[in-house]
Amino acid sequence: GPGGGGPRRPPDLKESFSIGPADLTPPPDSADAVAFAWAANLWPAEPPGFRDAMLAYYQALSELAGRLMRLFALGLALPETFFDSRIDRAISALRLLNYPDQPVPPEPGQLRAGAHTDYGSLTILLPQDAPGGLEVQGPDGAWHAVPTVPGGFVINLGDLMARWTNDRWRSTLHRVVNPPPDATGSTRRQSIAFFHQPNWDAEIACLPTCLGPGETPRYAPVLSGPHLASKFRSTVTLPAA
Repeated sequence: GPGGGGPRRPPDLKESFSIGPADLTPPPDSADAVAFAWAANLWPAEPPGFRDAMLAYYQALSELAGRLMRLFALGLALPETFFDSRIDRAISALRLLNYPDQPVPPEPGQLRAGAHTDYGSLTILLPQDAPGGLEVQGPDGAWHAVPTVPGGFVINLGDLMARWTNDRWRSTLHRVVNPPPDATGSTRRQSIAFFHQPNWDAEIACLPTCLGPGETPRYAPVLSGPHLASKFRSTVTLPAA
């Protein structure tokens, strides 16, 4: 753990391939923005068409996220286009996830993805119906399996929506569990996650419609990009910009 004070959690049993906005939007004049959001995407030579497919999917999910944010605005009693100017240069990430078959039992406490919340505004997940899937923690503190709907997305709120709404809307703690030990055949599982993140310099501050009489904001205002960079710095050892 941080500071070496406890046992280290074994690594998640997953592989991922991630891209950001670099091929789609020019970066702002900020070394941190380039380091954390606009680093060059690394494209494999094979298979053919991979880059084009990833960029097209990124673009389509960006548009879907924008439509969802308009619905969010209406749900929060804001003008429908309130978020538009805050996400028109979003720094979202698209991640292909592979959870390999598990011929060997995991280490104690080792999961496909340990419990966490997502950092951004919302996540659009396309999961595969395979053993060992997504679970969310309910208000009761128990873990609940998320059913896979054929052709359906799972939409998850991220930490920034909790900050924007003063915790009226919560960021969902979730994890990906291992397949049952008695599962037969391959237990490989794949999913595609789109992590929507507002513009680098978008201010995330308590929305006026989410503050009742006598209430105070629970979170100090933050900027989307620098806040994301600070989260990355706290979880991964990276050189300071």
